[in-house]
Amino acid sequence: MSYSTQTFSLILSDFISLFFPNYCLSCNLTLSRSEILVCSHCLNDLNRTNLHLDQPNQLHTRFFEVPNLKYAFALSWFQKGTVIQKLLHQLKYEGNEAVGLLLGEIMGEEIKPYFQNEWDLITTVPIHYKKERKRGYNQSDIIAKGLSKVLNIPFTPILTKTINSKSQTKKHRIERFENVESVFELISKEQSIDKKKILLLDDVITTGATMQSCCKPLIQAGAEISIASIACTRK
Repeated sequence: MSYSTQTFSLILSDFISLFFPNYCLSCNLTLSRSEILVCSHCLNDLNRTNLHLDQPNQLHTRFFEVPNLKYAFALSWFQKGTVIQKLLHQLKYEGNEAVGLLLGEIMGEEIKPYFQNEWDLITTVPIHYKKERKRGYNQSDIIAKGLSKVLNIPFTPILTKTINSKSQTKKHRIERFENVESVFELISKEQSIDKKKILLLDDVITTGATMQSCCKPLIQAGAEISIASIACTRK
């Protein structure tokens, strides 16, 4: 590209941005030319957990029924009104798949220096096919694709949710465990995951009930499990 052509492209880009500006998905301020989806200020305000640096950590205690849990970590602490809550809302309820890919890539860049050749594949916590059909996608799958790209580890859906259980959002701890008891199973009994090192991914971890239920069929099939999420509550 010639200097004059490049200059014209920059001028055109600035002109378009003047009338059709891109806004940060979190704070709604105008993005600079170098920013994509989320501004630098909000990215710096993700309230990162750094749990990947501390193994085992407090997340391991939530999954006391998962034997030999290898690693457990989350990108950000979850709290209402925070940047991560707003971005996950965009992904789950506003149809913004791009932010899911971005979050997966951000997590990948953060953990990549510390985890080399630790997993054979990435899989996700599934949602019921009726909910997926209504939403158009499983939000965790979108995150997994971004993570897979950075880590260069294949993303493979392994689990299915057999019962369309009610939302966990307003349930207490015991109700959450009862709500997801025995609702997940392997998509195919023919697929061997014996001795496979699997990273199980979800968007948010609260009590850990959903993740724990997902682990059961994977462990029964002989897999070694690690757990990850984009956000988690502190308790």
